[in-house]
Amino acid sequence: MIVHRPCGSARAVGFLALLLFGSVVGPAAAQDNASAPTPAQVRVAAEAFDLGRQSYKDGRYTEAAEQFERADSNAPSSTALELAIRARDKAGDLDRAGTLASLALVLYPDDENIAKIAPDVISRAGAASFELTVTCKQPCEIADGQQIVHGNASRQRTLFLSPGQHSLRAGYAGGKTESKPVDATAGGSGTLDFSGPEAEADVPVAAPPPEPQEEPVAPPEEAAKSSGLPPTVVWIGAGATAVAGGVTIWSGLDTVNNPGADKVKAECPKGDTNCALYKEGRSKQARTNILLGVTGGLAVATGLIAALAVDWGPPSLSGVDSAKKKTHVRPYFSWQNGPSIGARGSF
Repeated sequence: MIVHRPCGSARAVGFLALLLFGSVVGPAAAQDNASAPTPAQVRVAAEAFDLGRQSYKDGRYTEAAEQFERADSNAPSSTALELAIRARDKAGDLDRAGTLASLALVLYPDDENIAKIAPDVISRAGAASFELTVTCKQPCEIADGQQIVHGNASRQRTLFLSPGQHSLRAGYAGGKTESKPVDATAGGSGTLDFSGPEAEADVPVAAPPPEPQEEPVAPPEEAAKSSGLPPTVVWIGAGATAVAGGVTIWSGLDTVNNPGADKVKAECPKGDTNCALYKEGRSKQARTNILLGVTGGLAVATGLIAALAVDWGPPSLSGVDSAKKKTHVRPYFSWQNGPSIGARGSF
């Protein structure tokens, strides 16, 4: 779909590229605090520039200057700043025209159009206004009363003030401000220094005294918790070992009797490893060997757990005479002619 734009919008879109170029090439190199404008800011700058051009053509120079300054604030451009200077000059705001001209010479010292108009504007503004050099120890923005002086935060600016009393305010990052009065006279000049926000002194705060720590007293039922595994684990392991031992014994008997060595010799030729009975006997023998390993592993693991990980001592409960003897039972394991399990204890 092709959309036909009005003539004014076409001029704004046409100047969009110029604003983008000016914002990247010019201010990025001249102002430390200037950052590349966003696409939204560039669009606002282009629209403001278009409105400024129309107002300038219609002879509404103050309005034109405001639009050119708005365009430059959103996307800094030597062209927008130059036209803002011309519009302020034509509107009779010579002090503000001189302030913009001094800023333009700092930002765009190599721009031919700026070099042509700025010195003359500054000369005439100096004769009719008060030239003031403002220095801040930290980058600051300057406001004259309620009016923000055009330009990004910087450490030094040259301002032209109309004759009379002024209250200049420096604004810093973080919201801190500093104000000073200025008595401006026509044709005069001076300097004004802002010291910047003072760093807040770190006042040492005494740490509160530590609260007395009381020894924790465990509830009676929790006074003597076992640090090891419960004996039940051993009995479970012993039961599993016994079951595995029984299965192993059955497997051994089954291997001997079914099919049995005599039957294999009788029905399988000597050396025939492919005989069905021979293969059956070998399979049952392998099963029995595996069961022997499992049974032995269970017995060893259960014995290690019983010896190293289980607390066999009686619990000591609050309110019970600790001198009373309790039944002590410990399992034992041996491996002579197969695994055996038992228990010994005192009463």
